[in-house]
Amino acid sequence: MTADDSRPRRPVLPGVPEVADDGWEPWAGSGAQRGRTNRLAIAAFVLGLLGGVLGAVLAVVALRRIRRTGERGRGFAVAGLVLFGVWALVLLLVLTVPPSRPEPESGVRGLRVGDCFRVEGTPSGTRTAPDEVTEVPCTEPHDAELVDRLPGYERYADEAYPGTAALSTRAESACRRQQRSYVLDPLSLPAEVRLRWYVPSRVEWGADPQITCYLAAGGSPLTRPLRQDATVLRPEQLAYLMAVRDFDEARGVLAAQGPTASPAELRTMVGRAASAHAGMWLALSGGTWPAQAQEPIGKLVAQAQGAAVAWRDAEKAPDRDQMLRLVAQAEQRRDPQTELAVRRALGLSTTQGEPAR
Repeated sequence: MTADDSRPRRPVLPGVPEVADDGWEPWAGSGAQRGRTNRLAIAAFVLGLLGGVLGAVLAVVALRRIRRTGERGRGFAVAGLVLFGVWALVLLLVLTVPPSRPEPESGVRGLRVGDCFRVEGTPSGTRTAPDEVTEVPCTEPHDAELVDRLPGYERYADEAYPGTAALSTRAESACRRQQRSYVLDPLSLPAEVRLRWYVPSRVEWGADPQITCYLAAGGSPLTRPLRQDATVLRPEQLAYLMAVRDFDEARGVLAAQGPTASPAELRTMVGRAASAHAGMWLALSGGTWPAQAQEPIGKLVAQAQGAAVAWRDAEKAPDRDQMLRLVAQAEQRRDPQTELAVRRALGLSTTQGEPAR
């Protein structure tokens, strides 16, 4: 060994010849170990990418083993720790930073179906929705109750603005359909209440145009909710109103328009009423009713059965006069007192404007 060769040499055992060894180092681990990449470091890196907590644990274990064995992969282990820290920071931000929420809509757009509201400083004949309304409990004095909001477009989204008059015509038919489902018992509405609507303005037309249907108070403010549908009615009340609704509506149209209608129009009205009468009879006779309503409903079913023949004959009558005569005979079978007894037994309105109990 030369004077400048300061490297330690392998100890020589007695009887064993000395051989040249330029790469020997005095620490544990063979050259094969030092050239291998630690598998735990690779696993820590992969799990760090996926955000698993186990990745941080494996990274710590891998760094300790690499320090002891001299294996490669320290960079993978450190990267796994860094990635775990990034995921932990993201999770902390998600849990601590409140999500941004859109600003609540103002005016009637901020109301839900069934909400009651007051409108101040807006002329009563205004067709477009006011900028500001005040939502109040329906038991407090209010001007209106929201029935529904409907799309302003009739057929296609690129329709040109048709004007408030055309939109009002469109809104009338659409809102009346919604009122029919919102107030299943028209007798419960106060006489002065009217169905009204707001239509979208020209400015709103290009964004999200909506027709707003609402029930408006008359001379004095409303102090109770007007909604009469499945959300507020008892099952037996709902079943009765659904059973008689179509026939009551058909009778009303026939009474109002039948005397002046043409023979063809009259026949259509009579046919609709006869069909609705048969449906009412089946629904009432097949329903399950509370004990206090069974007797009056039994009488109502018997009266409907007696009128069924007259309605069928009226539908087939050869001329206008005979149709009207047979309709009158069918109506004579009805006893309004029996219908009032049914309503009283079910807790429904018996006078105009009386709410259900």
